[in-house]
Amino acid sequence: MGLFRTEGFQVVVDLELRLIKEFRDLIAEDKNREKKNVLLWFGYIYHMHDYKSPYQLYEEKERHIRVLKDLGLPAEFKLTKRMNAAIAKYQELQTTPAVKTLTTTRQALTSAEKAIGALTRKIELLLADDSDDESDAVGAAVKSVTKLLELAERLPKMTDVINGLEDRVKKEQSGDSRLRGGGTVGMFED
Repeated sequence: MGLFRTEGFQVVVDLELRLIKEFRDLIAEDKNREKKNVLLWFGYIYHMHDYKSPYQLYEEKERHIRVLKDLGLPAEFKLTKRMNAAIAKYQELQTTPAVKTLTTTRQALTSAEKAIGALTRKIELLLADDSDDESDAVGAAVKSVTKLLELAERLPKMTDVINGLEDRVKKEQSGDSRLRGGGTVGMFED
């Protein structure tokens, strides 16, 4: 479901969003006449929880900090009850088996990158160790290097899998509403 999209580096809200209670309540929460706050809130929801967001490369805490900073929201920004409800509804509407698989695979890739960093630090510590039992340190370092190389060999395959999943999700998202001739099905059309 495409409730948000990006156009010219801006998050654009589709009108059908107002038909869903959780989003309608969030719009009503914004007391600003031009509804500037709710556009920032929707931008936050999109960049934090949409698989297409460029911020999905970051872990949740870092993503939160970067999204707040880039949207110009205060660092002490807190999610309201209505905003949490809108986030939950957005995640529900967005989640398909393909999106869920893509998200899980991205998280696995992030974990693998952390493992590579940890193994690299461990190898450096083992080789920097000036203890008398150098043969054990070298043996442990060689085992860690072997694990590191095995993991590094799998990462390009994992990246290819993620790219394939992204393509599948894009087809899934765009394929439902296309008509012959390039038109799209309207919200109330069958």
